[in-house]
Amino acid sequence: MSLQSRLILAFAAVALVSIAAVAAITSRAIRSEFDRYLFGAPMMEPLPGRPGVQPPGAVPPPGILPPHIRDPGSMRTMMRRVMGAPELLFLWQLRRATWLAAFAGGIAAVLLGIVVARYLTAPLRQMSAAAARIGQGDLAQEVPIPSTDELGSMARAFNSMTADLRRLEDSRRQLVADIAHELGTPLSVLQANLEGMLDGVVAATPDRLAALHTQVRLLARLVNDLRDLSLAQAGKLVLNRAPADLGALVAEAAAAVAPYARERGVALQSRIAPGLPLVAVDRDRLMQVVYNLLDNAIRHTPAGGSVTVEIEAGIGEVRLLVADTGPGIPPEEIGRIFDRFYRLDAARSRASGGTGLGLAIVKTLVEAHNGRVSVASRMGDGSTFTVTLPVR
Repeated sequence: MSLQSRLILAFAAVALVSIAAVAAITSRAIRSEFDRYLFGAPMMEPLPGRPGVQPPGAVPPPGILPPHIRDPGSMRTMMRRVMGAPELLFLWQLRRATWLAAFAGGIAAVLLGIVVARYLTAPLRQMSAAAARIGQGDLAQEVPIPSTDELGSMARAFNSMTADLRRLEDSRRQLVADIAHELGTPLSVLQANLEGMLDGVVAATPDRLAALHTQVRLLARLVNDLRDLSLAQAGKLVLNRAPADLGALVAEAAAAVAPYARERGVALQSRIAPGLPLVAVDRDRLMQVVYNLLDNAIRHTPAGGSVTVEIEAGIGEVRLLVADTGPGIPPEEIGRIFDRFYRLDAARSRASGGTGLGLAIVKTLVEAHNGRVSVASRMGDGSTFTVTLPVR
């Protein structure tokens, strides 16, 4: 049985029971009051000229009734015998009017229940139809918001869910396209060079083999980044946490990327506050976060610029800041900076060896440590990435 049918039956049952109870109580009250009126009616005056003689049908007062008719049941029986046709007709019409009103009220309750049930279930029917179409692959579904009550909240939640599904589907399609594109470029280079070497057109020189090795490393890095990203987003990335000195960890990472910064003509500076509290982190994963942030900052800073890495303590947290003097991020692009395969300058990033997954991995790994990452940037003034990690 449908929800609408159950609602109609519930409305009708409640209404009918209520009306029947009111009708029964009213009918009983009418009879009781009518009997009380008859029993309590004053004795009629004697007929003129005939003292002590009562008119036909008159009822003697209770004090002079014979003993066998003094009880209420006998009195009621006697009253039925002495009531005339007008009294009986009046009582019958009153009862009939009461039950007719109850019947009309029941019909009205059923009709009203049908209308109300259809109104209440209309949004549910719309959502059910929309859900069926979503199940068939049509994600462009929205239902009207009927009101501001619970049904309206349900409709808003449904529309929000379909919007999220559309975004996830678009993200999935874009991810497949991006992966195919990222894999296609190095594979094409490898295929062309290897075929040339096999055909004897291209000589297998050390420089050419080194270039091919670079493409293979790029493919391996891309595959590893995708694996780490998928594991972290699925909540299956294992973190081996242990108390660590974040200052020493960042100093080690800065020393490792210093040659790369000098090669690009970028000054690398470190500012580590003393007395930092220990932070429970997975050392290898957090090193990956710092490497990615430093690599991203150095790659987007022109020669002659600088990159500054800073660590400071807050209340119950430690903050890592990586600031550069690059061109900055356009305001409309800041919301996408942590998306997979997103690049401000796709050609330059790909040429410099970036996979477009570094910042996405940073965000995922930081959140896996119950931390948060944010970026502040202004065109021409560079960008500052801030990673906040809880002390406990």
